This record gives sequence, C-alpha cells and structure tokens, in this order.
Amino acid sequence: MEPKEEWLRYSGWDSTERDRRLRDRIASLFDLENLTPRQERILHMASLRLTLQDLPAAAYPTQEAELRALAEAEFKDLS
Repeated sequence: MEPKEEWLRYSGWDSTERDRRLRDRIASLFDLENLTPRQERILHMASLRLTLQDLPAAAYPTQEAELRALAEAEFKDLS
C-alpha cells in the first residue's frame, strides 16, 4: 500500500468534517515533489502517527496534537 493510501485509510482522522479535510490536505502532500521544510515535517509526523498506532499512547503522548497543530498552521484556510 502506498503511503498516501495508508494515511487515508489508517490515520483515524475521519470523525468530523474538519478532521477529514485536514486528513485529505495532509494526503495531498504525498503528491508534491518540492516540499517546504514544514510540509516535510508534516509527512514525517503523519508516517510516525501510523507507526505509533501499534504502540501504547504513552510512547509519544503529544504526537497527534503536534501533528494537528503543524497541519493546521500549514492549511490555515481550512476553517
């Protein structure tokens, strides 16, 4: 499975319309070739999120909040 497909399927960000839009905007970054440093960090953290789902939440308790904050800063027009 491609990383973009894996993110869309397993991110867990699908409970609200806002979550789905944010999830989809992050997924769109997988299609870009020239990423900004912040976009690279978002993709790194998205991949890390998928990995951490198999571990206890205590392994990195603030990871999801950090990813969400980075993504919301990148996609300010999401409101």
